[in-house]
Amino acid sequence: EIKGKDSCPLIVDVASVKEHPRTILLEHLPEECDVLCAHPMFGPDSAKHGWQGQTFVYEKTRINKVVFHPVSEEEQHELDDDEGGAFSDGITGGYCDLGDDDCEATVEGMDRMERFLSIWEEEGCNMTPLSCKDHDAYAANSQFITHLVGRILGAQGLHSTPIDTKGFQSVLKLIENTNADSFDLFFGLYKYNRNSGYTIGRLRGALDDVVGDLLQRDGVVGVFGNGSKRNLD
Repeated sequence: EIKGKDSCPLIVDVASVKEHPRTILLEHLPEECDVLCAHPMFGPDSAKHGWQGQTFVYEKTRINKVVFHPVSEEEQHELDDDEGGAFSDGITGGYCDLGDDDCEATVEGMDRMERFLSIWEEEGCNMTPLSCKDHDAYAANSQFITHLVGRILGAQGLHSTPIDTKGFQSVLKLIENTNADSFDLFFGLYKYNRNSGYTIGRLRGALDDVVGDLLQRDGVVGVFGNGSKRNLD
């Protein structure tokens, strides 16, 4: 139970997907809890020599019972334009006087978030304000597809040969890195990001298209991207 403004915590979510936990936190946490949705885009392996230059994504989600709903990168950046003697909500463009008690609590909540974010910034992270919606759209076509391709290639049982090219060595490294993570993580990237299913569909379509191009050049009967069969003599 939360009693009084001094006991209201800041809750920080650092899951690899963002829209799903954002919804859960806003639905189930007391409204007195401030919410910051974040994703350090690195882990123990990629940041074993430090955080310098690593990307840290965040969305300021709720402050002093006010939920922000940024729908674009530009609007999320506006949440960081807190200058002068007033606080802008970054969405409606409204301002409040610091003499107002409720506004003062909002400024204090924003300051607490900034102090948390400064920990990462001072370690050299690239601080990237981004809405949860945009994060998941990008992540499906970057983080998830990386894990997906790594898992697919790993399922083929590929291994080092005496004539490995640098490119193939990179493939083996991708397989090693992605399969070192738990299947639960991989499943979570799929299950809780509504964009991941579309990524799988596009990958399947791209495979059909590329194989279709090979068959077309070879004059072979094959099933092409549109599902038709052709004999190309």
